[in-house]
Order: sequence, then structure tokens, then C-alpha cells
Amino acid sequence: MKPPMKTLLAACAALALSACATADQTASANAAPGDRDCFAASAINGYNVVDDHNVSVRVGVGRSYNFHLDWNARDLDWSSAIAIQSHTSFICTGNGLGVRIIGGEPRRDYLVREITRAPDRQPPAEQQPQGS
Repeated sequence: MKPPMKTLLAACAALALSACATADQTASANAAPGDRDCFAASAINGYNVVDDHNVSVRVGVGRSYNFHLDWNARDLDWSSAIAIQSHTSFICTGNGLGVRIIGGEPRRDYLVREITRAPDRQPPAEQQPQGS
């Protein structure tokens, strides 16, 4: 017995809509959330150790973020190449789930527990705009 044409059309429409929903979910998972402060992982252009458990990561001019680590950041061999890995293309403030710092010899992984935006650096006084 053949299924009625309306049933086939409804099944095809449901399949097409579920494919669109899956594509939208994948795209939104890779996009930066609108309510959080995020940056592209590829935009990182420098870093330095702040203290035993914090690393400052520079993103562009005057913009940096603090990565809080459980392990002692000073134990990582910073003279070797390091890498910052993330499960998504954007790294956002909040918990550091999925973000880690890797490097040294022997190789060590440092899981990032929290990410906060550091206060923006002000330009030198001679470059600051003057009031009227």
C-alpha cells in the first residue's frame, strides 16, 4: 500500500526543517555569543605571566585578557613555543571550558579555568585627547 502524498510531503518538509535547524545550531555554536566579551583565537599576538596562576594574553593594541590557571604558570617553559587551543574559533570571558595553554619540554597542558578582560591600557599622556 502506498502512503498518501500528503504524508510523504510532510515527512520531506520535516526532514528539511531538521537539517536547517542542525545547520543553525552548528553556526551559532561557532559564533561569538552577543552577551559576552569574545575574541578570535587567531587574534592573539602576545602573552606574559602575571603571577603564579594568571597569564595575560594580548589581542590587538591595548586589549588583553587574563587566563586563570590551576597550575603554576611559572612552571611552563616560556622560552619555547607555546600554543593556546580552543574548541571554538572564539574565546570568551567566563569559564575557560575548552581553552588550554600548551608548551614546554616536556610538553605540558594548562587548563584555563576562568577568562576575564583586563582593563584597557591608556595611551601615553601626550597622545590622549585634550579637553576644550
